[in-house]
Amino acid sequence: MNMKSYLWVFILSLITCTGFVSAQSQIKISATVGSLTLLPCDCRNLSKAQSSSESPHVQWRTNSETVFERQGEKLYQAEGYEGRVDVPEDQLLKGNCSLVLKDVRAEDAGVYESFLVVKRSKRDLAPKHVFLHRVELSVDAPETPNNESSDSGSKSRSHTGVIIAVFVIVAVVLVLLSLGLWKFKARTYFANEAQGRYSSPQSD
Repeated sequence: MNMKSYLWVFILSLITCTGFVSAQSQIKISATVGSLTLLPCDCRNLSKAQSSSESPHVQWRTNSETVFERQGEKLYQAEGYEGRVDVPEDQLLKGNCSLVLKDVRAEDAGVYESFLVVKRSKRDLAPKHVFLHRVELSVDAPETPNNESSDSGSKSRSHTGVIIAVFVIVAVVLVLLSLGLWKFKARTYFANEAQGRYSSPQSD
């Protein structure tokens, strides 16, 4: 094993130790259903150990599956996460491996872990997964806007107002009809009385 190989093993050992220490800390993120959130990750220091000609290979996992993976233009999105997760390539080249999660769902809640996938040497076929960050995501139900409750209250009040207005109109119409009928009967009565009073008695 030459000096370069020893140096590479030493660098990987430092990375592994750093990952072990980082594993003790956990970032907590809260998001609302339907929103967009960012699971933070920084791999600037670790990605320098790779060849400058290679694009960083980042992977995000949950306890049950690999959610996202990117190396250059090649990417993988797990079932149920299609079109909702991404680590933009331009950001990854800068050492920012934060996971963008769109249209957050209740089932997205859980612990997410990010890894940098590196090759230990040309002879090794299996790459090494170096731990980066652990993020705990909690998902809250969307809040009901106050204007919806106020709108429902105003609608109920408007319905009550319409019912009262209709009742008043009907009552007024009935009163007017009663007055009209009473006037008509009064006029008929007085007309009959006047006709009987001023008509001349018939002679025998």
